[in-house]
Amino acid sequence: MRTTLDIDPRVLAAARARVNDGRNKSIGEAVSELAIAGLATTSPVTTDTNGLVLLPSSPGHVVTDDMVAEALCGR
Repeated sequence: MRTTLDIDPRVLAAARARVNDGRNKSIGEAVSELAIAGLATTSPVTTDTNGLVLLPSSPGHVVTDDMVAEALCGR
């Protein structure tokens, strides 16, 4: 389907990179691939009662206060 879109320059650059990597595709095909990949990886954003975005967790992986302090201090 043909349509006219205003595309963010970063998206256009990513699409051009896909075209220029030897895949022999059009810009439209590359933009479609990027959009489909984004749809496949998008997860709903969840916020708690304070309005903070909650990041997805990894089962069995606990982050402790000491780990956060170490990351912040660059130890």
